[in-house]
Amino acid sequence: MSATDGKITLTEAIAWTGNWRKTPSTKTNAFLIPVKTIEGVLSEIKAQGSGAKARAYLGIDDKGEETLVFVGTKFVPATPKEKEYYKDLLPAANETTEAGANGIWDFVEPCPPYCDDSSPLN
Repeated sequence: MSATDGKITLTEAIAWTGNWRKTPSTKTNAFLIPVKTIEGVLSEIKAQGSGAKARAYLGIDDKGEETLVFVGTKFVPATPKEKEYYKDLLPAANETTEAGANGIWDFVEPCPPYCDDSSPLN
């Protein structure tokens, strides 16, 4: 993972989301998400206007911790052969976390331990 902006590689994202699908878990109640992560995703898709959307995948990282993997998306209109959908904006090179490339972000902290113990949602 890039220490400066929270981006991870496509290879890491594929492995982590695959880990989640192989190991369903209920130990994480929520995720604490830094504004930096949200701003990174939004900066990538803001030119799309009010219809812009991001996607969050569930994953398990290399330390065995549950995480969210964020990507920007782009709307793809329906064609005669395919329904409309939001396409993930992924980096062209599997291992890049370079500035200017489409990004995949992971900078969340799972709850527990990063919980609001007084919250009725917890």
